[in-house]
Amino acid sequence: MVRVDVQKIANLFLIFVLVAAMLALIIGVFVSLKTNNHKKGFISTLIASLVSLIGIVSWYNKASSNVFMGTIPWILNVVAVILVLPIYLIIIYFSFKKLTIGKKAKNEKINS
Repeated sequence: MVRVDVQKIANLFLIFVLVAAMLALIIGVFVSLKTNNHKKGFISTLIASLVSLIGIVSWYNKASSNVFMGTIPWILNVVAVILVLPIYLIIIYFSFKKLTIGKKAKNEKINS
């Protein structure tokens, strides 16, 4: 049986959150560029982020209970991720808006 400590579970949680954020960003950029609509890209990023977050928190809950992690570290890690999520989404929204506006201007310049 492999012994896993509390710190390793917490580190894996943060790694999974970062990977999920990158995958959600890639999905959003793809949708945003394909549809040339920043709102559709943002919505797809939002949905991917929330689904990933629910899955990761569910895993974290099970994994932390197996190693008898205390309540305070669990709450701090989850609340920190939940507080950072809106900041991430606001940055994504304005980035997608700038990305699609730049692409529209480029397309108009080519067509003119």
